[in-house]
Amino acid sequence: KVFLRGKDPALASRFRDPTLYVVRTGGQQFVNVDLDSTEGLERAVNGKLIENELADVVSVPDVRLGSLLFGDGRNQLVDVAKDGDDAKGSSDGQHQHQKEYKGVLFSMFRHPIERAVSTFYHKQSVKDSVHHDPSLEIYSLTDWINSPGYITDYMVRTLVGKIDSWAGGNPNGPTAFRPPVPLTHDDLDVAKEIIRRKCVVGLLEEKGESTRRFERFFGWEANGYRGDYDADFLFEGDMGAAEAARAARWKNVRDEECRDRLLHWDWEGKNGHPNLEEGSAAYNLLESKNRYDIELYMYARQLFEEQFFQLGFDDDDDGD
Repeated sequence: KVFLRGKDPALASRFRDPTLYVVRTGGQQFVNVDLDSTEGLERAVNGKLIENELADVVSVPDVRLGSLLFGDGRNQLVDVAKDGDDAKGSSDGQHQHQKEYKGVLFSMFRHPIERAVSTFYHKQSVKDSVHHDPSLEIYSLTDWINSPGYITDYMVRTLVGKIDSWAGGNPNGPTAFRPPVPLTHDDLDVAKEIIRRKCVVGLLEEKGESTRRFERFFGWEANGYRGDYDADFLFEGDMGAAEAARAARWKNVRDEECRDRLLHWDWEGKNGHPNLEEGSAAYNLLESKNRYDIELYMYARQLFEEQFFQLGFDDDDDGD
């Protein structure tokens, strides 16, 4: 698969390189791997993306597959100096121990209907995107929703691992489409518990506040870099490390509209598309196919309010 980055063939070729490394271009830096597919994730695992500590943040569309980056840890054996006066069989006076890698999940939640509409028009019209699907150019939104390739309740399915039914997705292809495994209220409850216990919740409709929380929680500096942190330590409620590294640029920002401008709400490449009217046939169709996702989203909004206190975001010396 050819990964086009700014229509730069030389840059795209780096995503086919078997070796993973940090690419720096246009004032940005990233690792030459795309995690939007199983193939990309396998390449990341085989290239030891996590063990070689090539990235501070990874972005994945499927939480369950993303967890495989850590898996059993694929824990790296690290040589360390051995305490004591005898190596007991180690010729260089060292022994090995396993270094465990843990991830901390954070997500920017969006209303499932808005997300689905945006996804369709992005796949259909943004031709230089790795997600572009030429077959959708002749589809209407309703055609896509009713097609075998449309994934219902995408968020719940990815969280509980019931998305593999769409493997292949082409009834005439080598891997025939299989009917999706039905979801239950138990699946919804499991998905809710996962984000309650494991996720720092953000809301796209509260983009400025959400990003402020992420920066504060992870201790990101204003330039986007952060030092090492202990996820378990942070989850236990001590926000001291995050407070010490709070991004300086928020200190004088009081207005949410100003904050959103700083976060490039009108970013270059933002996909403008028609809005879907509530109560329209397409809206009602999407609503019927995403009932569990809508419930999960409403629960995420509740968690967003609760985490303001639970994770110490109410302790704000700047008065934002």
